[in-house]
Amino acid sequence: MSSNQFVEIGTIQRTHGVIGEFQVVWNDDFYLEEQKLESVFIEFDEIPVPFFIVSIRSKGDDKALVKLEDVEDINVANELVGRKLLLPTDQIVPNDDLLLSDLIGYTMLSNHNQLVGKIIDYQEFHSNSVFTIIHQSGAEVMIPVADELIVEVDTELKTIVMIIPEGLIDLYLE
Repeated sequence: MSSNQFVEIGTIQRTHGVIGEFQVVWNDDFYLEEQKLESVFIEFDEIPVPFFIVSIRSKGDDKALVKLEDVEDINVANELVGRKLLLPTDQIVPNDDLLLSDLIGYTMLSNHNQLVGKIIDYQEFHSNSVFTIIHQSGAEVMIPVADELIVEVDTELKTIVMIIPEGLIDLYLE
């Protein structure tokens, strides 16, 4: 296999303990829970070398503690710190979930079928998420995002229909 048949799934961030375990930070588009990882590849001198996984302990959505076969002590693990973990492209399970951040660039319509504007940004705050749109008037408007406000998403037409709280847009246009 050539290296262009591999996808980077994460990076070895640091060692953990003294038995050769290390912390891996997964790439944003890699979801460990959707994969059945038995092995990974690590590149040495542009050659992907396979390593069998002994154990993986998840530390949230983006990190895990990983133990590889034949990595028995901290010295060997230290040599792997900073290296990228790779998987063959045909072993990646695709994630078809549409994220709210994927809706940037979509056109927003109200549930009354009125053009609201184009989504230019998505931000998450502690307990609130918002889209920033360019309203048809040219003003930037922030619209709260919650599942109960989303009526429909059309990925082919790149449109989203939302319930817009009454009077919200008027606050930005005055």
